Amino acid sequence: MKRIAAIFLLLVAFTGCKKFLNTTPTSFLAPGQYYTGSNLTNALAGVYTPLAESSMFGNELLFGIGICNDESFWGGSGRTPSASNGYSATFNYDFTSPNVNGIWSSLYSGIERANELIANINVKDSSAAVQAAYGEALFLRAYYHFFLVSNFGAVPLKLTPTISPDNLNMTRTPIETVYNQVVADMKAAELKVYTSAQLGFSGRVSRTTVEGMLARVYLFMAGYPLNGGKAGAKAQYDSAMVYAQKVVNSGQHSLNPSYSQVFINEAADIYDTKECLWEAEFGGNNLTSVQAAGRNGNENGIPFTSAATYSNTSGSTDYIYLDTGYCYGYVYATQQLYNMYAPYDARRDWAIQNFNYTVNTNTTPPTITRTPISNSTAFAYNRTCAKWRRNYEVIRPKNKNYTPINFPLLRYSDVLLMLAEADWNSNGGAISSNGLNAINAVRERGCGLSGTTAPIKSLTITNPGSGYNTNTFFTGYNNASFGNTNTGSGLAYTSTISGGKVTAVTVTSGGLGFTAASAGTIYLGNAWTANTIYTVNQQVINNGNLYTVTTAGTSTATPPTQASGASAASVTGAVFTYAGVAATASGTLLAKADVDLTSVTMQDIQNERARELCFETLRIPDLIRWNIFLPTMAAVKAQVAGWTTFSGNSQALVLTGYNNVMPKHLLLPIPSSEMSVNKQAAQNPGW
Repeated sequence: MKRIAAIFLLLVAFTGCKKFLNTTPTSFLAPGQYYTGSNLTNALAGVYTPLAESSMFGNELLFGIGICNDESFWGGSGRTPSASNGYSATFNYDFTSPNVNGIWSSLYSGIERANELIANINVKDSSAAVQAAYGEALFLRAYYHFFLVSNFGAVPLKLTPTISPDNLNMTRTPIETVYNQVVADMKAAELKVYTSAQLGFSGRVSRTTVEGMLARVYLFMAGYPLNGGKAGAKAQYDSAMVYAQKVVNSGQHSLNPSYSQVFINEAADIYDTKECLWEAEFGGNNLTSVQAAGRNGNENGIPFTSAATYSNTSGSTDYIYLDTGYCYGYVYATQQLYNMYAPYDARRDWAIQNFNYTVNTNTTPPTITRTPISNSTAFAYNRTCAKWRRNYEVIRPKNKNYTPINFPLLRYSDVLLMLAEADWNSNGGAISSNGLNAINAVRERGCGLSGTTAPIKSLTITNPGSGYNTNTFFTGYNNASFGNTNTGSGLAYTSTISGGKVTAVTVTSGGLGFTAASAGTIYLGNAWTANTIYTVNQQVINNGNLYTVTTAGTSTATPPTQASGASAASVTGAVFTYAGVAATASGTLLAKADVDLTSVTMQDIQNERARELCFETLRIPDLIRWNIFLPTMAAVKAQVAGWTTFSGNSQALVLTGYNNVMPKHLLLPIPSSEMSVNKQAAQNPGW
C-alpha cells in the first residue's frame, strides 16, 4: 500500500461499502460524536471514495466515456464494441446505460457524504485537523458538482443532507448558479486545507490543489456553454490566471525533469508532490482483505496478454506476465495525436506505444523482449496509450486485472498550461512573459531538455562503414550503442544503404539524455542484445563492428566480438558473421531555441495540452469548452476515412465512435436512475 495507509488511513475509502455493510453495529453514535477524532477521518475518507470507484477513475472514465476524441479511440484486434465492453467508449450509450448512471450516482453519493460531514462537523473547533477536514469536504462537494455541471449541464444543486425520501424531486439548477457555488465552496476551502508540504503526499487535497482546480473551473466558466456568464469571459480568464499564478508562486511545485518518471512513479507507489498536485488513489493487488486496486495500466497500456507459464525453482507455476503485467490495451492513439509531436519530442515515445512485447520461449525461464515499432513506417492505428506501464509495479504477485497505479487528477504541467491559456485569452492573444515562460517550460521538459542533456535533433555521417545489407534499420528501444559511452538512449533513425555503406540517415526519434560527448560518435545500426531471437540476414553492431546473422537462433549472454569470420553457435547462440566496420555519425543536440515559442497562438496551447496531457480524461472537456468538439471529431473521421494503412484495428472499428458522435454528445444524458425518482428532472436535448 502507499503511504496513505500510514498518513491518512484512506483504507476506508478504497475498500468500498461492502465491508461496512457486512459489519454488525454494536452501538449508535450521534452525528455530533461521529464527526470527531478518528471517526472524522473515516467520514472524510468516505467523501473521497467516489474518485476510485469503477464508475469513475477506477475504470469507466479511463477506458469508456471520454476515450473517443482526437487523441484516442477504443479498439483492439478482433474486438467488437458491446454493451459491456466498448459501447460507452464509442458514443453508443443512452440515458439507461449503467456507465452513465454510475457516474451520476457516484458523484451525488460523494456530495451526500460531503454534506453530512459539513452539516455535522464542529466548525467552531479551530484545530488544524478539523478545519482541514471541513475544507476538504467543501472542496470535494464543489469538485463533484463541477464534474456534474461540466458533463451533464444544469444539474440539481445539493447543499444539504437528505433527511427524508420525500424530498427527492429537485429541479435542475442553472449552469451559472452551479458554477458560482463551486467557486464559493472552493474559495472557502482554500485557506482551511493543509499545504502540499504539510501533507507530503498527493492523495489528499492541498491548498495548491484547490487553487489549481479553481483555475480549471474559471477556464470552464469562460468557455462554452457558459461563455463567461454575467461576469464576462475576460473576468473568468483573469481569475483563472490569478489562481494558476498562486500555484506557481507557492514554490511548492515544479516539473519533474523527466516526463516519463511522472508515470513510473505512479506505477511504483512513489509520490511526486512537486509534479502531481492531486491523484486518485489506488494500492495493493486486490488479493488481500484490502480491495484498493484499480484498472489503470491494465486496460490502457501496451498490450500483453500472453498466458505462457513456467515452473520456477520451487516447483510452483509463475505467469510471465506477472513481471510485465497483464494488459488488454483498449485505448489506442490517433494519427492526429501522433502527428502533433516532433520527432525530438520525448513525450511521444513514452505516451504512445513504440514497441511490442514478445515472449521468447527458447530461454528458461521464458524472457520477454521488446520489439521496436519503426517510426519511419506509416501510422497504422495500431499503437496504444503507453503512459502507465505495469512492469514498474513493485507489489508481487501482480493481479491479472487490477493495479495499484494512481491516476493524476491535477499535474503541475496542467497548471502551467492553464496559466498560459488564461494569460493569452485575457490579453487578447498578446501573451505576457509569465504565460510564455509557462508554456515553454512544459515544452522544454517534454523534449527532454534538462539543462545538462538533450535529445539528438539530426545526424551527420562521419564514416559510412562497410558491409551493410539493404535492410532498413533503426535502434531498438533504449538499447542503442554509443561507442565508449552509454550516456543517452532511445535514439531511432532510418538509413539509406548503397554499396554496403550508409549514405543518408534521418532521425525519427531523438531519444533522451545525450551530452555533446555522447553525441559525438554514434554507431549506426541495431545494437546486439542478449536473449533475443535473431533471424538470418539481420544485422547488429557491437564494439564498432557490424555483424550479419547467418544462422538463426537466440543470442546468449556472450556477444560477438571477432573482427573476421563467424562466431560459434555454442558460444553466441545465433551465428554472427563479421560483415565490416560499423558506420558512425555525429549528432547535433536539440537546443531550447529549437522548441521555445516566441509567440503563442491558441492552436499552440491546444496542441500542447494534447501532447502533455493525452489520455488523462481532459481532452473531450477541453474540446467542448473551446467549442470545437464536433468539428474536431469530423476532422479525425475524415482523416481515418482517407487513410489506407491499418494493422490490428480495422478501419471500420476505428471509425465506430466518430461515426456515432452527434451534437447531443456535448452533454451526457440525465440518467434513468434520476429520471425515475425525480419527477422534476428534464432530459438533455437529443436524449
